[in-house]
Amino acid sequence: MARDRKPPELKLLHGNPSNEKQNTPAKSKTGRPRPPADLKGEAFAEWSRITTYLEKVGHIESVDHAALVVYCSAWASFNDARLALEEHGPLVMGRDGGYVKNPAAQIMKDAAAIMLSYGQRFGFTPKDRQNLGIGSADTGEDELDQALGAL
Repeated sequence: MARDRKPPELKLLHGNPSNEKQNTPAKSKTGRPRPPADLKGEAFAEWSRITTYLEKVGHIESVDHAALVVYCSAWASFNDARLALEEHGPLVMGRDGGYVKNPAAQIMKDAAAIMLSYGQRFGFTPKDRQNLGIGSADTGEDELDQALGAL
């Protein structure tokens, strides 16, 4: 089994004793793409959240537009299906009068698969960020500090 890659911070700490060529993470050159005009609701909110994060870590280009649209649209579908599943439950009345699996469950599953697939490309999990050489977008305070500061 292959070993996991070292995070860039650890490579920097250990140095380069073998004088191998170091791959430094590229920073964004073209910046944040514009959202499509028809992106609304949850999809637009996710676009804003994701592009803000990707811009902070320098891992976004204008060419990422289509992939971001797919990801954000999948998130909107996932969220709508989640709400429908919450409202109607896992079983609904079928056309023959019996109970069947709520179709929203399959929509959630399909949307989650798309989100996981596209999310890997942008580093949306810790392992993906490590593989892509993306550090954290440290804002100086974590959520706990912010919550405690509000008290």
